[in-house]
Amino acid sequence: MRAVTVILAAVLSSAAANLAQGYQPVVNYQLHCMGCHLADGSGQPGRVPSIRRSLVLFSSLPDGREYVVRVPGVAQSPLSNEDTAALLNWMARNLSDLKVTARFADYSAAEIQGLRDRPLVTVSATRARLLRTAAAKPNSP
Repeated sequence: MRAVTVILAAVLSSAAANLAQGYQPVVNYQLHCMGCHLADGSGQPGRVPSIRRSLVLFSSLPDGREYVVRVPGVAQSPLSNEDTAALLNWMARNLSDLKVTARFADYSAAEIQGLRDRPLVTVSATRARLLRTAAAKPNSP
């Protein structure tokens, strides 16, 4: 009986470790983002914004980073802080028309945790303000 208990504990521990790892960022994108932002990140005009030109651009601005994490789809995602950071970093490198430069700061789990508990209500107005700020900023990515 003790051997069965030890084996069962090992199997359950292994299963829990596999669940804790989550999916690869590309799979998380497919499961949690692609339905609205589409496979290439282009979004749906007039309904869901494209992330192709905005994600890296916004990530270069302090207010923009906050915006990215606080938009409802990110802030209210069931993904862990670690998986969310990995997903945003993957998206910046794989779905952006703008290249990630050496100055790009990867999102971290701590950054996600510190911002996502305050979902953004004024999404469209904040996005418009950030686009104006980025356009006025010299050397925007």
